[in-house]
Amino acid sequence: MDIDGLAEALDAFVPEIMDHCGTPGLSIAVGVGTEVVLTRAYGHADLATGRPMTTDTIGPTGSDAKAYTGVAVLQLVERGLIGLDDPIDKHLPIVNPHGPRPITLRDLLTHRSGLGINLGNFDRVPPPPLEEHLRRVFAAGRSDAYGGALTPFWAGPVGAAYQYSNVGIAVVGRLVELLNPEGVSFSEYVREHVFAPLGMTSSIFPRAQHPDFVPAELLARRSTGYATLPGLRLPLPQLYAGDYPAGSALSTPSDHARFVLALLGGGGGVLSAGTARQMITAQAPGGTLTGPSQDTSIGFVFNVFDGPGGSGGFGCGHPYIGHGGEYPWGWSHFTRGWTEDRIALVIAANQLDLGDFGTSDRPSHAAARLVAEIVTTWVHGADPRRRHAQDGLSYLAGLLTGDRLTTRLGITIRPTPDELAGIAEGAVVAPGIPWDARAFCEAAGQVRMTDHPLRDNAELVRRELPAHELELLKRQLGVPGLGAFWQGEGVRRGV
Repeated sequence: MDIDGLAEALDAFVPEIMDHCGTPGLSIAVGVGTEVVLTRAYGHADLATGRPMTTDTIGPTGSDAKAYTGVAVLQLVERGLIGLDDPIDKHLPIVNPHGPRPITLRDLLTHRSGLGINLGNFDRVPPPPLEEHLRRVFAAGRSDAYGGALTPFWAGPVGAAYQYSNVGIAVVGRLVELLNPEGVSFSEYVREHVFAPLGMTSSIFPRAQHPDFVPAELLARRSTGYATLPGLRLPLPQLYAGDYPAGSALSTPSDHARFVLALLGGGGGVLSAGTARQMITAQAPGGTLTGPSQDTSIGFVFNVFDGPGGSGGFGCGHPYIGHGGEYPWGWSHFTRGWTEDRIALVIAANQLDLGDFGTSDRPSHAAARLVAEIVTTWVHGADPRRRHAQDGLSYLAGLLTGDRLTTRLGITIRPTPDELAGIAEGAVVAPGIPWDARAFCEAAGQVRMTDHPLRDNAELVRRELPAHELELLKRQLGVPGLGAFWQGEGVRRGV
């Protein structure tokens, strides 16, 4: 695989993506087989001082840390200290009030314990030890979001539906504390049994991202997080997650990529091949932060994508696992691992958009997804480098104009070259928008009514604009929801 071509594509596209999404800094690692083969960093780790983002900059992983917790407890399963289907009430006095079946470790790792959605039980001060924190949470019996007004603490019976629960993963972390033979804390166990064997020297999973729990050298390398809105970047005060085994780790993309590669490659010495395979193979129907989804499966913690339709591997012979993370209010994290290709992608950004809860289209998520599209093109064996270096916006505007004047309305008469030249000459273009009249006219002139206009339009677009380039251009032009046929979905459905 041409890693130099991927590096060239990232260097060309990522600064533009960051500018579009308002992302202060972004760091990327790509791993293949057993090695991290490409790292890149762009922008700033701290805007006030001008400190650059580097590949050694540390950031919060947010919920991407759940996989560390999953591996830790699965090690105890392999040692016979707890079974996947053992009731956890043998160890912790936790009972779902909605039904007779007890909660098992399998339920917790697949978000099917019946616990409702919660946001991590954050506070302005570091949390107490995990045992005390969970005792308080279950005694209160109330979700943290809007003081319990948004979602119920118990959402339904055990096993009935996927409900993403930070509290549930915090319970898993407490089981690690209770059952590990060394009798060490959760943080110590993960350090010794997950990070150390994999050489993850820039990773730590503390009770709180605070000087009392994180070495000064690591804290000094942490990026400053920014809460963003269009035109605004706000450095908000530090917050601490009470449900810390669900998302308080600090790492670099390179370290996290090594972790993902270990799981893709049969466990990497931290799990057996069979257990690692279970972790990245569908175990139950999955979902998103907002609830169950028919299009998603879940392994143990990881989301599993290998069904028909969709992008990035669906139906293309490139199935993958994925997860993401946020740490309020200033950091986002993104992970994708192609299971058959044994390729890992990790992206960290010091941005968390203040838009609607759980939406994957807001800027802090969109930046990572746009970068992931570039790498996905490369994984699929295509050249990810830009095909329209200077005239992409003009070319797409021409395609849209040609479609609107002909195929969209079923009109067979095409605009003449003089008409198109007049449109291009009369265009009023906002400052900062590159305009290439030649590219506009060329693209508009290529669209025409045919016997199969949807198919032919899709083939034209795919030939001229790779999916990742098209996605960025659509967002820049303000048409992110452009019809599916532009990606060729109509062709795959036989339109």
